[in-house]
Amino acid sequence: MSNQDFNQLIENELMSFLTQHFGFEVFTPGLDRTRMVYHPFIESFKKIGTKIVIVAGTNGKGQTAHSLASLLNLKKKKIALWTSPHILSLRERFVFSENGKLEEVEYEKLKQVMKEGQKLLKEDLKGVRVSFYEFLFLVFLMLAKNRNGLDYLVLEVGLGGRLDAVNHFDADCTCITSISRDHQSILGQRYSQILSEKIAVSRVHKPLFTNFGLQYLNELTNEYVKKHRIEWRNLAGQKQSNYFAENQLMAWEIFRYFIPDPGLTFEEGIAQLPLYKGRREMMTFLGKSLIFIGAHNIDGVRRMLQSYLESSDVVFPSSLLVSFSERPLNEVEVMLRSLTEFFENKAEIVLTSFDHPKALDEKSIREASLKVNKGILNFVFDWKSELKNSESKTILVCGSYYFIGEVQRFINS
Repeated sequence: MSNQDFNQLIENELMSFLTQHFGFEVFTPGLDRTRMVYHPFIESFKKIGTKIVIVAGTNGKGQTAHSLASLLNLKKKKIALWTSPHILSLRERFVFSENGKLEEVEYEKLKQVMKEGQKLLKEDLKGVRVSFYEFLFLVFLMLAKNRNGLDYLVLEVGLGGRLDAVNHFDADCTCITSISRDHQSILGQRYSQILSEKIAVSRVHKPLFTNFGLQYLNELTNEYVKKHRIEWRNLAGQKQSNYFAENQLMAWEIFRYFIPDPGLTFEEGIAQLPLYKGRREMMTFLGKSLIFIGAHNIDGVRRMLQSYLESSDVVFPSSLLVSFSERPLNEVEVMLRSLTEFFENKAEIVLTSFDHPKALDEKSIREASLKVNKGILNFVFDWKSELKNSESKTILVCGSYYFIGEVQRFINS
């Protein structure tokens, strides 16, 4: 999905610009504060009839958004795809249909529009404070507006939904891929609280797609959609072979909502989907096969392990390299217990820390590993040497998406 080689020097330049002017990427709610920033774009896309799709959920929303964009691209639709966070390159957040392909924005264009966006904030929107994420969403909209006759904006929620910048848009269709406990200090501890934050992206008389396994969540959703007159498309009865296939089904059903007669079957459509960053993506390094899966919370780890049980096409690793972003230690312990119980006598698990503003600190990771260690869990400080010297032929790199990004940057270097 990239038409340009990764360039670490330019990536560093872009990130330096962002952090200097907008700080690091942290959740900064404030729809009232940013309404005037996005309002002109909302009106512009309304005028040309662009369809808006918002994809929310705890896990799976990135894969679902990418899959939907790819399916729409098969029908030659003009698409702008917004996702976050990025894994390897900042350009991953800005994907557009170009000559029949989905392509990430080129570096020079991104640099140009970032400067234009900063100028817009300074000169036309004086006094409006925006965050790292909100600024990049503005840049995405500026890039999208410059493309003639966009058919679809596919927008992945960054965190939650109710207070996320994408919720400025009145979506023509929404979905919630999953509900589980993550970012609990922001979204709440209970499923009902988390659902209420995410379901707020839905709109009156417009379809909301869900695929919840818990009957409790379906009951809560049923109450909400009746009260708010939302057209609910419940996919819970359509069991798929694994978690990844469930996300593909969600994308397919949304695709079918917009394109009722696509001229191809579900199996034919899914067979044409590419792999996406950090979602069963594979790379080769010094003769080793590396598999990247961003299982970064309890439910994500559980679903990843289920995929090994339920799908014969998932390559089983001989070792794991794991690290986590900052989160409560009890959650880290639960994830490590799940990994050690599943891979016991099957694969070595190497736990590590990494250098990133959102990384869980080394002391906390060591503490968690000591509590869980079952003999196959080892902590290493130098994960780069571990990757170079490992005798494993197939290594699963999982945990934090930010960690996956660091590993991929190292390989590319």
